[in-house]
Amino acid sequence: MDATEDLLNVPTKCRVHDLLAAAAKRAPESVAVGNELEHLAYQRVCTEIDAYAKGLLALGVKRGDRVAMLTPPSIDFWIAFHATVSIGGIWLGINPRYQRRDFGHLLADSDPSVILAVSPFDDRDYCQELSTLAKAGIPIISHGDATAGANPLSQFLKDGKTISDAALASARRTVDPEDAAIIVYTSGTTGKPKGAMLSHRAIVSSAVVNARWMGHDALKVCVCAAPVNHVGAINNICMNVLAGCGAVIFYPRVDIPALAALSKKEKPTYLVSSPTGFSMMLSQPNAVGTRLAHTQLIVFGGAATPRSVLELVAPGGARLSSVYGQTETCGIITHTDETTDLEVLSATIGKVLPGADLRVAGPDGSELPVGETGEIQIRGPYVMSGYFRNPEATREAFTADGFLKTGDLGLIRADGNLVFVGRLKEMFKSGGYNIYPVEIEQAISEHPAVSLVAVLPMNHPTFQEVGHAFVQPRPHSEVTAGELRDFLRDRIANYKIPKVFTIDAELPTLPNGKVDKMALRSRISS
Repeated sequence: MDATEDLLNVPTKCRVHDLLAAAAKRAPESVAVGNELEHLAYQRVCTEIDAYAKGLLALGVKRGDRVAMLTPPSIDFWIAFHATVSIGGIWLGINPRYQRRDFGHLLADSDPSVILAVSPFDDRDYCQELSTLAKAGIPIISHGDATAGANPLSQFLKDGKTISDAALASARRTVDPEDAAIIVYTSGTTGKPKGAMLSHRAIVSSAVVNARWMGHDALKVCVCAAPVNHVGAINNICMNVLAGCGAVIFYPRVDIPALAALSKKEKPTYLVSSPTGFSMMLSQPNAVGTRLAHTQLIVFGGAATPRSVLELVAPGGARLSSVYGQTETCGIITHTDETTDLEVLSATIGKVLPGADLRVAGPDGSELPVGETGEIQIRGPYVMSGYFRNPEATREAFTADGFLKTGDLGLIRADGNLVFVGRLKEMFKSGGYNIYPVEIEQAISEHPAVSLVAVLPMNHPTFQEVGHAFVQPRPHSEVTAGELRDFLRDRIANYKIPKVFTIDAELPTLPNGKVDKMALRSRISS
């Protein structure tokens, strides 16, 4: 049996560190992580993680303490993450794109015992910014210039040398698979972000089960430029690749030409994308020939991906899989079976992972039959433990029989595949009709000149609410509101066609790459 195949047979109810230790034992000299300058093997990574974990213990970090880290995608992230969770700390990421208000909410809500920062980054002194928001006395460890009273990484690691191997092993023995390993804050598209607690058991179970259907050959190499405060990077990329005993090559920012050059060098076999990611990639010359030359598997989700986009990607020869997931499900929770049918790949999000239950429920909580639209609800080992210090929100998130209420609308087709219809909170009524923005967004996205689109409701004196479409054209393309209306007339019902189109050269986006609908709502209301 291949070593990586053997790794997929580790018990799913274990700790994150157990999965890393199993990978290091089976492939100690294989590359685990890297960047454009260096590669580190599993054995070397484990040594550095041990040293970092001792530094945290020397600071007094205990089981259950939160360790916040402001970092771009990097080797430093992967080492600090594993060091934290291995001793029972709860890791949470802070995106360098955040501003003061974002920092303030996360630090106040999570109440960390220590803050780690890669600083400076992109000409911002994060030690200075964070020091004005952190509670008095909370140490800030700088991976870079130790300004504003921060402690240098070198001193942090030196202090860690006072911790014995026995003390480190003792701390690790106290960690339970049901303990929270990370807190991931929701994107805040419909309100203030909440901290979803993901346990060791949930993270490992998700990674192992996803790696089984993906296949270890597909998980050999992945280039990651996604923000590491998001499950897309932590779970869908890094943990899945770890379960496949592969290598994650980090790049600190989304720079499409630079990522194309890095991909040519590293030959990634696995790609996690979205409509936004595809649009950015396809804007480059010979994108399929360069970025996808060695890719064996592309998983995509986050929003409906138009068939016209998949037609451009499919000639690269990689397996394609449409996936669905949330922060609260450790990322990917459904996927399409292996198929080349672009209708299935563009119109559905597949079937739920083994070991989980999925149902489509009506307003009264009853399970709906095939073809009827209702809320997607999920139960199983991959679901969050709850929201950090928010028992009311946790109670509201689950049904009495333990299903997570995703807040997403879907329907199950006769072939068993799930169709994503939209967000429950985004649905609006126009002249008595239920309007699902995702359906309209997907139809608009099929126009060859459209790169990104978001549809939101706006008040109307006759129909109560109507659609307002914000559209970002592809590079070097132009499109008008009239052209889009004509394009939609034979694709969706007349009452679904937005009454207003705003063409914008660049739509606002969240740090995870999704269109920032809260910012667009502000434009409408103003």
